[in-house]
Amino acid sequence: MLKRINKILAERFWAAKTDNEKKQLFQLLLFWGVVGVLSLILSLIDIITSAIQSDLVGYILLLSITILAIVCTFNARKNCAINVIFSLPVFIYAFYISDLTQHAPLIETVHLTVWWLMAGLVFLYYFSMMEIRIVSYFFVSLALICFQLFKAGHLSDAFSYFDPFVSNPILIFTAFFLVTFYLRKKLITNIEVLAEEIDSKNEAINRVLQNSSFLISRLRAVRDEDGNITNLVVEKINNAFESAFKRNLYELQEQEADYVFNLIFKGTFDVNKTVLFTKKRVTEFHAKNLDKWFKIRVINAMYNSYYLVFEDITKSKKQLADLEASKRRYKVLLEAIPDIFFVIDKDGIYEDFVIKESDLFKIEDSNIIGSSIFNAGFPDKMANKIYSCIQHCIKNDSIESIEYSLNTPNGTFMFEMRLAKLNANTVISVARDISKRKTAEFGLEKALVKAEESDRLKSAFLANLSHEIRTPMNIISNFTRMLADDSLDGLERLQLTEAITQNGQQLLNMIDNTVHLAKIETENIPVNTTFSKINPLLRDIYNAYFAELPDSKDIRISLNTDVATPEFGFSTDPGLLKEIMKILVDNAVKFTLTGQVTFGFEMIRNDFIKFYVADTGVGIPKEDHEHIFSRFYRVQNSINQSTSGSGIGLPIAQHYVTLLGGELEFESKVDKGSNFWFTLPFNEGSGYMKIVG
Repeated sequence: MLKRINKILAERFWAAKTDNEKKQLFQLLLFWGVVGVLSLILSLIDIITSAIQSDLVGYILLLSITILAIVCTFNARKNCAINVIFSLPVFIYAFYISDLTQHAPLIETVHLTVWWLMAGLVFLYYFSMMEIRIVSYFFVSLALICFQLFKAGHLSDAFSYFDPFVSNPILIFTAFFLVTFYLRKKLITNIEVLAEEIDSKNEAINRVLQNSSFLISRLRAVRDEDGNITNLVVEKINNAFESAFKRNLYELQEQEADYVFNLIFKGTFDVNKTVLFTKKRVTEFHAKNLDKWFKIRVINAMYNSYYLVFEDITKSKKQLADLEASKRRYKVLLEAIPDIFFVIDKDGIYEDFVIKESDLFKIEDSNIIGSSIFNAGFPDKMANKIYSCIQHCIKNDSIESIEYSLNTPNGTFMFEMRLAKLNANTVISVARDISKRKTAEFGLEKALVKAEESDRLKSAFLANLSHEIRTPMNIISNFTRMLADDSLDGLERLQLTEAITQNGQQLLNMIDNTVHLAKIETENIPVNTTFSKINPLLRDIYNAYFAELPDSKDIRISLNTDVATPEFGFSTDPGLLKEIMKILVDNAVKFTLTGQVTFGFEMIRNDFIKFYVADTGVGIPKEDHEHIFSRFYRVQNSINQSTSGSGIGLPIAQHYVTLLGGELEFESKVDKGSNFWFTLPFNEGSGYMKIVG
């Protein structure tokens, strides 16, 4: 509030003054304003409570003096506002000496006079830098004290009347003045010495910076009345800066920093963002127009002073680029071979690797190099076996062979590893994909199991189809006939209509599910694998169900995502994945009367993505667990008894999960809720990638 008032006064009355002068004027105004308010209050109290002779004259005189000081301050006349303090003896005379007011004997009030005069002296110490003014005030005050003693009849015996001797008012005021005046002089001298030392050190620092090999510019921050930085101005640049950018100090001094650096870097460098809004104090910047790289350091030396230090790192950047080019050439030679090469040290740490670019592996160097075989995804037993082979290979200079499975974003693959000694501390590992050979061995058995499962599902489908279609058809038929009854009122007709609509929707769902089952039976479910963004897909499901939550239920639905990046996704069939999640969320909402429905996903070892739907609903009895994925099977509970359903949603979801390469699992407790989940391979993931193995 005070800062706001000061800003208004500065704009209206003190516009031409410096910030320091405005601050002093505001302090003067605040001081005299407080004095004026106090004198006004005391005047009113005196008018109400005093007798004929009172202190009213003194209070009115004090109020008049205060008004004069305030007027001087408003007009930015600082000296006038300060000199008003010289009227303090007049005020003291009116209160303690004159016959206009009722007061104690003069000899008893002389010490009060001393205290008032000392307060005025402190006022001058704070606001005035002129020693002549302070000395003049001292002599005026001393004269007033002597005058009061004279009027009291004790001027001649002042040094014998007061006991103890140190209570003499002349001595008290003189001692106070001499001590405080000396301390003030000493303080000013110390400040001047410190200022000289600071100037000397700043000059030394400036000489060092001026001759530094780094490119340095000093910027000054321009602030508004609230202390916010509004602009940056170039104060100084060193010799290296002038030489590198072909600009001299005369051209750039007192220019806006934004203009200067736009001129140098052709608009590609934002100095305000670098200095004011970037938390990192060391950044790298590529000046395209100069074809140079710079490391930039920002140093906030003082409140309004910033140093911008440019270090030319072009040479080191080019050396790193040459090294990367050499490494790429080396890898291209090895990538011509279809096998995978790893260099592993004797402690099992990956030092280097080469993988031929394919859909099987997309691994960053930073995710493999430096990691260990013990955290690369191998089982403990297999990791120990590989470690043992490495030791044996180095010790005996032999070639070791191992077969193992490896989890990748595209699934689990079988490899044959051959280890050979590279030097005394490392081995080279050549891994070959033998998945096709291993897969062929299990192909016939898998086909037989699939045929038997198909026959079982077909029999269950034919046995249950008639009942599930006939039930809603009978309800629709009977309720339609009932609508013809003229005795039904509007509410009853509405209830019948809603029942017909619900059973019609159930019948449509049954037909849709029947079509899904027919496609499943004929293996006519295409899996259209493409890159799918997961967060938008789940958000669509959340929005659909959040908007349609029934008012009769006290439930909440929430979406939890392990990775919040909008671009996060992986290769799968988005249609099948969405249908699975809709079925699971629909069941959770249906079987939850109160509480929470939560769905989302989480990452597992950066190799798999786990989707889940959890609720706090009625749960599934333990005896029904083994039948829950059977077609047309419905759990007997209070919700199922009052609603209809096909009982084929979960079997369809289970089949779709299988098509996507996962397995639908669940856990549930009666009256506690259920949790369904499935895990899919994190194939060709983007937005979150960390693969080891």
